[in-house]
Amino acid sequence: MYIMMPALNEANEIEATVSRLLRAMSPLPCKTTLIIINDGSDDGTDVKLQRFVGNNRVHILTRKLPHAREGKGKALNDGLKWITTQTHDFKQTVVGVIDSDSKPSFKILLNIFNGFTHSNYDLLQTGISISNIHNFLTLMQEFEFGVPNFLQQIIRMGWGSAIASGNGQFMTLEMATQIKWNNSLLDDLEFSINGLLHGFNGGFLANTFMPQEGVNQYKPLIKQRVRWCQGGMQCLKRYGKRVFFSKKIPPKLKTDLIIFMILPFFSMLFTFSSLLATIVMTYHLVVFPRKTMMVVGTVILIGMLITYLMIFLANRLMRQPSDHFNYRDTVVMVEGNLIYSWMLTPVAFISFYRLVTKRSDWAKTAHGRASQSLRSAIPKRMVYGRSYKTSGAEEGSGRR
Repeated sequence: MYIMMPALNEANEIEATVSRLLRAMSPLPCKTTLIIINDGSDDGTDVKLQRFVGNNRVHILTRKLPHAREGKGKALNDGLKWITTQTHDFKQTVVGVIDSDSKPSFKILLNIFNGFTHSNYDLLQTGISISNIHNFLTLMQEFEFGVPNFLQQIIRMGWGSAIASGNGQFMTLEMATQIKWNNSLLDDLEFSINGLLHGFNGGFLANTFMPQEGVNQYKPLIKQRVRWCQGGMQCLKRYGKRVFFSKKIPPKLKTDLIIFMILPFFSMLFTFSSLLATIVMTYHLVVFPRKTMMVVGTVILIGMLITYLMIFLANRLMRQPSDHFNYRDTVVMVEGNLIYSWMLTPVAFISFYRLVTKRSDWAKTAHGRASQSLRSAIPKRMVYGRSYKTSGAEEGSGRR
């Protein structure tokens, strides 16, 4: 097993992440090497990595400007190129991609090893959990990864194949060398689509969650989602026709992928229609206040009920009780999902503007403590003091 970790200006976290990962790798029943791809960092990341020079389980690959910072895909391809110089056993070698803000454990890596050992999948994707839940934004990202994305991957498995979804993706070296990364702004979706078009299929480890940091400020969150959204738009342009006519992708999965790529464009139409409906409802509120309030209340209640049913189903599908969402989190998710959806409304419009103006610069996801202004804008019952415990990460793959 080879694990690639792209790193761009991660001086604050890289040392702890690498140390944690080396401890997790040590008991695995296979030879495991960590490839750290320093992608033109200028914040002292290279200094932090000096500690690991000479470790036979670590290979540090340094990319320098002007050929660095060109996107995660190109960094991964450089790491892949080095791996192919170390082994020619492409079918029995696994390549993983882990973000530098991850908190992997031995149990997570062992589940991945066992997943490949006991299946014929070419790709395995773990679930994602948020390790720094302390405000409304990070909790709602936990909802996104742990409920709709979680359920969607399970459904895709029934339709033929799960897909890679960022952090915690592992694939055979055979698949990686044939597909490679084409540097879309949503590299994992592009990698998955190309894999499906070439006949590779993926599985989802529904009871294994890779902890990562959530974005805890609004502006960096929008930047992150714009990159993802624009990447989906790019994939529709590049692969929509090929996916539609492909005979290797099962029909239901094909429909899911096309809808997934088209959804950002429809969301802009939904926003306009919602704004128009709001204007109409405001007028009706003046003319027919009681009836209008009943309609608005009914719509909100239906939305909250759908959110609750999704959380309930996700909890039922998670075998470990420690993975379940607790009562307090569930209440906030049910109440806040509509608000959170509206907070992300600008994403599709910014992405579309960047697409038509041919702007495709790659922006790194920002992490850090939530600002005081964000905390003050959130009701007290929505602010959390809970943080991810390292000991828990070392012992298991629980969400909390």
